[in-house]
Amino acid sequence: MKKIGKIKEETEESHSSLKLILTVIFVVTLLISNVITWRQVQLPFGIVMTWAIIVFPITYILSDVFSEVYWYKWSRITCYLWFACNLFMSLTFFAVINMKAPEYFENAGAYSIVLWNTWRVLISSLVAYVVWDFVNDKIFQKMKSKHPDDNKWFGRRAIISSLVWETVDSGIFIPLAFIGAMPFKVLITMIVTQIIFKVVYEIIVLPITIFVTKKAQIYENSLKVNR
Repeated sequence: MKKIGKIKEETEESHSSLKLILTVIFVVTLLISNVITWRQVQLPFGIVMTWAIIVFPITYILSDVFSEVYWYKWSRITCYLWFACNLFMSLTFFAVINMKAPEYFENAGAYSIVLWNTWRVLISSLVAYVVWDFVNDKIFQKMKSKHPDDNKWFGRRAIISSLVWETVDSGIFIPLAFIGAMPFKVLITMIVTQIIFKVVYEIIVLPITIFVTKKAQIYENSLKVNR
């Protein structure tokens, strides 16, 4: 009985309610991003960006929180969860667009146009995500190991690691997802502008990232004390 109780306690400690909530938000945000990324928006000066840029940066905050509070192992697990959910979503979409629709339903073709591209996005985002999340975590954890108890370095870790992985992400995902779907010049411009936007976004929301991270650390530490 003592062994069972110990196992239960360790399981509860490693999977707190806060960790699960943040993980769900992270996975859902990535899924939404993959659905809306094919919809592009025309900005001034000939700049084209995807609508995913509006919600996708939320994952930057959570990725840093996972690395800082829950360490590398859980950050890897979130990657596997996201891929599994994304694969399930894409398979569901595939089934939907290949099922025969009633004759009175006139918008079946629209579903095919929108949902079919999720396969290309799935593959592109998987390749990009595995690479940039690995790079981000490695840089983040290496910097953290030098100053493990100094929270003042968190902002630097977050910005430097994100700068690298945002460049890697845009440099891999955009060509794989959109090559042949837009002029090459527009594609290159999109890569550059999205990198700049993501870096600026990361800097602007850094106070929020620090706030969420501190609250998560306090919460997780309080659970350890009360056990």
